Amino acid sequence: MDGLYVVRHEPTWREEPEPDCYDNGTDEKTAYALFGLAVYRANCLEHSLVNILAAAKLITAREQGEQLIRDPWTQGFKNMMGKLIKRAEVHTGAHPEVVADLARSLERRNFLVHHFWRERIQDMATEAGRVRMCADLKADCRLLTQADEQLSEKIVTPILERLGVTAAAIQAQYAEERRKAMERN
Repeated sequence: MDGLYVVRHEPTWREEPEPDCYDNGTDEKTAYALFGLAVYRANCLEHSLVNILAAAKLITAREQGEQLIRDPWTQGFKNMMGKLIKRAEVHTGAHPEVVADLARSLERRNFLVHHFWRERIQDMATEAGRVRMCADLKADCRLLTQADEQLSEKIVTPILERLGVTAAAIQAQYAEERRKAMERN
């Protein structure tokens, strides 16, 4: 499973009250950093959707005694979030709260990627504008993280467990990827 990369952190969205783990600054660097974090969180969610589709394809092939010729992750990474959500409906449909989070996440992801700077650049000119922008970006990060964690908890994890990929195996993979990254630096 070379395509199964660990890109999430520990679930946090259920904690009450939510700790503010973000920089509380509102300078330009913080706004750009929060934008980057929001887009990263959208990418993590996309990766979870790809993991669902790839793992499901592996399970189907195993059950039907087929050998896959192509890496099942390759096709997934050719799709954008909207198409991935549509393709994953067969797995997400039984979880209306996940479907709703995915729909909101897609809307926010598309806004961030296609419209955010064009519509919000004027907010960078003032402290009050940056405060609003940073608050909105933090909300986007929380939404995208919550959607990814719910998707993982309710759908990704059970599918991966059917393949024999346990939480311990995922943690070991994360540790290995982290070790390799640290060696490169």
